[in-house]
Amino acid sequence: MTYVGHIGKKFPNVIIDTSKCPVPFLCKKCLQICPEAVFSVSHDGAKEEKLKELDPRIDGNYIVGVVRRDKCTVCNRCIDVCPVDAIKIDYVIPKRDKQSASKG
Repeated sequence: MTYVGHIGKKFPNVIIDTSKCPVPFLCKKCLQICPEAVFSVSHDGAKEEKLKELDPRIDGNYIVGVVRRDKCTVCNRCIDVCPVDAIKIDYVIPKRDKQSASKG
């Protein structure tokens, strides 16, 4: 399973391969190094049982997600620190159209 942040015109697209990072609580390096707190860890609601806690050490109980994609500065620290190469960031600089370039 791959988590993909919503694709937009001016924000980077942060892609997390959750199959490479099945137990995020064992590492948490991307969470710790990101200066903008772009990432968060959440539980898999499908595995949740009433009145039982999910063990954070079991594969797939929790996943890393992108909650503040608009704050990503594309510093690539998360990519550099990820030991399993699970994070990719796609960022295309939007081209200015001729009308807006001629107005400014």
